[in-house]
Formats: sequence, C-alpha cells, structure tokens
Amino acid sequence: MLTLIAKNIIMKMGLSREHIEAIATGSPVPLPDFTILDVGCGYGKWGFLIRDTFDVMLAQNFNKPDWKIRLTAIEPFDKCITDIQRDIYNEIIQKDIWEVIDELGQYDLVLMGDVIEHFEKEEAHRLLKGLFQHSGNILISTPLGMMPQGAWAGNEREVHRSGWELVDFKEYTVVEHKIIQDEFTGELLKGMNIPKIGLLVLWLRQESSA
Repeated sequence: MLTLIAKNIIMKMGLSREHIEAIATGSPVPLPDFTILDVGCGYGKWGFLIRDTFDVMLAQNFNKPDWKIRLTAIEPFDKCITDIQRDIYNEIIQKDIWEVIDELGQYDLVLMGDVIEHFEKEEAHRLLKGLFQHSGNILISTPLGMMPQGAWAGNEREVHRSGWELVDFKEYTVVEHKIIQDEFTGELLKGMNIPKIGLLVLWLRQESSA
C-alpha cells in the first residue's frame, strides 16, 4: 500500500535527477501539495506512515505547518481518535462516510485500508462510485476472500460482511494489484481447518476499463 501511495505522489511531482541527487546526499526532497482522504482511518496507521515516509524522511519537514501532504480522515469510532491522530491528520471527520460523502471536496488520492470488507458488496460498489466523484485514484487493501470477524472493540462497523477477490473489481480500471500471503500465520494455523490469510491490495483508477 505504501508503495502505491509513493507512486501516486511521484506521479504528481515528477521524479527528476535533482530529486534522486537530493535523496542520495541526504538533502530534503521538495514535495508537491498533495491531498489524501483516508476513509475509515482507524487508529491512523496510514497517516503515521505517510507523515514519517514523505513529510519527515523525504521532505525533512518536522513541523505540522510545513507539511505538504494534507491528510483528511473519516472515522466514526470515537475510541480510535486521540490527540495523536489529531496531530497527524489535518482534519478528522468523525461521522459515517454516508453522512458526508456528498459534501467532500476533491483529493489526489483516496485510501480504503481494510475498510471495504465491512460493507455488503452492493453497498461497497456504490461507495466506490461515490468516492470516484471526489478522486481519480483509490487504493484498497482487504483480506483475500472472506475472513470472519465480529464487532471488534464493541464496534458493529467492524463486522466483516463481504470477502473480495480480484475478479470483484473487473468493472474498474485496475492500475496495479498484489496478493500477499501471510506465511507466518500460515505456519501457526498448519494442521487446523482454517484457510491461510491473504491480503489483496489494489490501485483503482477512474477511467473506464472498456
């Protein structure tokens, strides 16, 4: 997922010889103004990684006023939002996505990290179509196939209601995808009648695949 985020940022800034030389010499790399909507940010994993990888490590911007990447999060579960997340994100919308989707602005990129499996498939496709009104690029990570999960931490929104394979995204333009098999848990579950856990990561673009 982080690699695909990097490709989207690089696509906007245009990677030049000067950028490569800056990285090699430990100099700051100038980042473009870049907007990201993190749908269902949870405890803010992607927000932390984005800040550390790009604003701090690449651009060497350590203070919030200097950050070039504008991060907006949508997360209705109050327990996940603390002062830590408020420091990392520029804006946190503590509402259900369906309450605010029509009011959202335009973003360079939308993230849906471990989110789509919490919707029935018909509703999930409606959500994707709605989000494409606000960005031309959506990144998704989701368990490969159906992975049962209940109301984690008492949050009914955390119930897994669908399982996804690559074929489920055939109506979209898939720029890139990767299937990651979790070998560690595979070893732990060996001999048990439980399927190996896998992860599907996709970059969807707005253009029609026809």
